[in-house]
Amino acid sequence: MKELLNTIAGKLSGICKSVFVAHAKACIIAGSVVVAGSAATVTTVEYVHHHSSKMQVQAQETEVETETDSNLDKLSEILTETQTESETEIETATQEEIAELVKEAVADENTSSKELYEIIDKAAENSSAPIPVKDVEDLEIVEDNSSEPSREETEVEEPEPDQPSSNDVYEISQLTYGVDVSRWQGDIDWSAVAADGITFAMIKCGGGDDGLYEDRKFQQNIQGALANGIQVGVYFYSGASNAREAYDEASYCISLIRDYQITYPVAFDWELDGDYDSVTEACETFCNVISSYGYQPMVYSNRNRWYNNFDGEKIASKYKVWMAAYFGKFYYDSVRWTYGDELPNFRYHYDMWQYSSRCYVDGISGQVDVDIAFFGYANYHVDTKDAVLTVTNKEIKRTYGDGIGRLTEELNLLDGVKGINTIGYDMDIEYSIYDESGNEYSEEEAISTAGEYTVEYRFKDPKSGWIKNTAKLEIEVITEEFTGNDIVVKNNTMSKDYNFRTGVSCKNNLGQEAELTGVVIKRVNIETEEEDVLTEQQAIEEKYDFDKYTYVAEYAFNVPGEGEVIKKAAIVRGAEE
Repeated sequence: MKELLNTIAGKLSGICKSVFVAHAKACIIAGSVVVAGSAATVTTVEYVHHHSSKMQVQAQETEVETETDSNLDKLSEILTETQTESETEIETATQEEIAELVKEAVADENTSSKELYEIIDKAAENSSAPIPVKDVEDLEIVEDNSSEPSREETEVEEPEPDQPSSNDVYEISQLTYGVDVSRWQGDIDWSAVAADGITFAMIKCGGGDDGLYEDRKFQQNIQGALANGIQVGVYFYSGASNAREAYDEASYCISLIRDYQITYPVAFDWELDGDYDSVTEACETFCNVISSYGYQPMVYSNRNRWYNNFDGEKIASKYKVWMAAYFGKFYYDSVRWTYGDELPNFRYHYDMWQYSSRCYVDGISGQVDVDIAFFGYANYHVDTKDAVLTVTNKEIKRTYGDGIGRLTEELNLLDGVKGINTIGYDMDIEYSIYDESGNEYSEEEAISTAGEYTVEYRFKDPKSGWIKNTAKLEIEVITEEFTGNDIVVKNNTMSKDYNFRTGVSCKNNLGQEAELTGVVIKRVNIETEEEDVLTEQQAIEEKYDFDKYTYVAEYAFNVPGEGEVIKKAAIVRGAEE
């Protein structure tokens, strides 16, 4: 592992043999500026490591070929004013190598959490490329069995005499009003939420406190908010005790949110206890991975944890801060914060303030967390269109074979059915089946009962409510009429000229004759239930023992509209002659 770390350190610290930048004014390497010469001249820079771990820079001007050194395994550079194709190739190749090294470190079980933290931190600092994340298939995902969050009354305080007033600090246009929600708020009427003055929502996408899981209402909540013009950020309720676990959480978080228009931050929600340094590294690792995908990272915790559970000063200097602190009137009286009310004191800056967990907002049943953000994105809006439910097959006809107990042709009532909601996402479709009198049938009942039915398709759009469409389903049931009697055997033997096929026939309820395609005779041991299959000739030659066996003749018919159907005739003992 030390070997791997040294390699990565080399990549990210600027260890290189030589650098050529055609037409570039300067090449900045790990903080040092190297002025390049003409197209045929390059200043070679070497970092020489000494036992003291300090580095010296040695530079000399040499004549070299006018092409880039291909030894990228020891090259890390930040280019300024890149202008040529070769420069772009250098940067891309270097970032790809860094990505491969991160993957290697993640895959190596011997990589400690501390080492992984350092690797990702360096990668975030020196590369603009996304930090590789795990595929969902490589993560252990569980159902959402998380507990409902609770708030401690020790978080409640009264404003100090010198408490800052919001109108002394901010213009009203700088503030936006929001909520943070999860499955514990149930089904939310986002249209009503928007009408109540809420402009953003921090939505729980999942957590890691009880294994990695997706919040049960995440998809419903984020689509509902977006469809009603509410901007969204997300939070991931962390259970990470170290950087490796935080990396897995970030990997899963990105997989959950990558298809949505996230304009507010993606927050690392820390509400547990843990080792001070390890929690700090977990925060940074999560945020660095999230940031590399273009999202704005943020860390949430209450004020006490910001001070005592991790390095709040360091985190606040790097990422957005979401801080929880409650004044009594907001917490106990469920009063909504308004412009001009006090703001809490905090050692660091904060970008979002959760001022209560016990307020009421239209469209949400019960109490909910409410927030103020000291930033906004007023120019952003979500394009919406009419929700559409397309049903391609408006008339469906199938035949049910009574003798075979199934449809004669496959039926999938969702074939050709597609629902797209107001904001352009595919929806899961529900359907119900009704007869002409409006009685509801299960699909199993309907397909086995002759008649005409209406199939009602529907999905619930987050803005427009239920969207519906219908199709007609006609079921024709094919039945068979079998002609044939029990076969009587006298004196335990059959006549040598007996023909099992004589007097046997079958036709369907449409009067179409069926073709007899085969006959077998089955002999079953009464005691052991073991079964033997006899041919027609073997059955004629059989010495029948009705005390030990039961016998049955099975006739295979190809019935029009159904296919193969088996009909049976018992072979029974006759009177002795």
